[in-house]
Amino acid sequence: MAGTEPGDRPRGSEDRAARQLERAPGERYGGSATGGPGADGTDGAARNALLVPLAKALVAALIGTLVLYVLGALLSSSAGLVFVAGLTGAAVGLLLARAAVPGRSGGERAALTRRQVMWASISISVLAVVLASVGTWLHALGEGGALGVVDYLLEVFGVIVPAELVIAALAAAWGAGAGPVER
Repeated sequence: MAGTEPGDRPRGSEDRAARQLERAPGERYGGSATGGPGADGTDGAARNALLVPLAKALVAALIGTLVLYVLGALLSSSAGLVFVAGLTGAAVGLLLARAAVPGRSGGERAALTRRQVMWASISISVLAVVLASVGTWLHALGEGGALGVVDYLLEVFGVIVPAELVIAALAAAWGAGAGPVER
């Protein structure tokens, strides 16, 4: 097999055709016929890359909300509320971080940036704590309580609920930065 040495001149169009790429390097960033942008301008693969991690994160948030509700309303205990809020935030962040990872083929873009994942994780985690707190207050109203939501939560739990919010947000930010939790 004849090779070229440094300083040799190319032979012509036959060598050039053999050395050309099948497609231009920039084409990998555009949409293809199967995985490119749809009629509405959204990328189908990117949409799937967002929906699956978002669904998993929402399930983790729902489980955390239910555990916070059971501890605070049904068991009337403040023990472990901050810990569960932190676990919920971390789980949401770790699971949602998958949306910031590019596709396996390398040509696909990530559905979200790390910053977007961090803020989405914080929002979902704080919302989970707020829903559990409101659910706890509604449970107390159903048992004959008369205080407003803020008055009730401060009277019964003191600084626990604000601590839950802060810890959930910090844990979600950590999880979004440290994730994803799966390959």
